[in-house]
Amino acid sequence: MPKIHPWPATIIAYFSIILCGAVVLVVYSLKHKDHLVRTDYYEQEVKYQDQIERIQRTHPFLAEIKAEITQKDLVLQLPDAHTSSPDFTGSIWLYRPSNSGLDQRFELKPNPSGVYQQEVNGLLDGLWKLKINWTAQGKEFYYENSLVTGQL
Repeated sequence: MPKIHPWPATIIAYFSIILCGAVVLVVYSLKHKDHLVRTDYYEQEVKYQDQIERIQRTHPFLAEIKAEITQKDLVLQLPDAHTSSPDFTGSIWLYRPSNSGLDQRFELKPNPSGVYQQEVNGLLDGLWKLKINWTAQGKEFYYENSLVTGQL
């Protein structure tokens, strides 16, 4: 009686498992939603030098900038010299790193007191990135901070 060797069946099983794993990986990759990637990634990368300059212009004013999220409101204080400028404009972006569908944008309106308050009911608990762009005295400024809502 001839001896049966297990090697051909073992090699076939090994390559079958690898092939099935590759198919599962490809199917998973095609169906996975990438919420963390911006749709305009390359455009933003090209403009990043302007962003670096905005951050450098904001650096001397960091002590005057305060931001917090209370239960109902986003409270923000910007430098008085900027908010009292006649050409003051700006925007606020509350960015949720884990789900871009929850992002919120607000317009900054001039306020002589320098304190800006925006109602933000319904924010999920967790990490939020606050990004503020504003223009004052003919120059652009940028501030970014991480805020945590709720109890972790």
